[in-house]
Amino acid sequence: MRDPGNAQTVVNCTSVKDYFRQQVTDAITESDIDVSEEAQAYLVNLLTCYSRTDHFFEHTPQGFGLRPLALVYGEALSARSRIEQAEGLRRVGDVAMFLVGVFRHSLRRKPVNVDYYIAIGGNAYEHLSVACSRAGTQTGAVFMELGTKFAVLARAMAQVFEQDLDQDENLLALYERWQQTGSTSCAQRLRRAGIHTGPVAAQVH
Repeated sequence: MRDPGNAQTVVNCTSVKDYFRQQVTDAITESDIDVSEEAQAYLVNLLTCYSRTDHFFEHTPQGFGLRPLALVYGEALSARSRIEQAEGLRRVGDVAMFLVGVFRHSLRRKPVNVDYYIAIGGNAYEHLSVACSRAGTQTGAVFMELGTKFAVLARAMAQVFEQDLDQDENLLALYERWQQTGSTSCAQRLRRAGIHTGPVAAQVH
């Protein structure tokens, strides 16, 4: 599993990382949220990593896509090892944050609403924080902050990202269309929004 908290796992993304750093800074400044530097850095690395579709999506029995977060959460809670549990909980929190922070407007058209992702993502981060503290690691405080401030952080980022899009742009639909078709036009529009699609060969049709 890629570690979005580790800058070394993000390759060839310098300009994208700068873009997301500015977005996170603007979001926090405009919303007047008290957020630690560690939490801000985590969000920047998360957004940078997941801005590549081949990092965000995963191989599933149905193809290249996202597994239901409730399923990933359940597997994490019942995992036999601490490492597997931590990876699962982190995946749930990270995916939920990315979806609500970047695709919030588009999620309004989905059967599962924004509140669901906020709840499951926040709970996953808080649960991960407890697990980290029990294991004696120092990252527990960051995950607790992300969990308890999940809703306000995601809302702040969504407001900034939506300002960069045309009012009628449905970014998630565009993202899914690129995934299905490999359209160059869709890829270009995604890149203008800070989302890098990666190689088309990474898709599974």
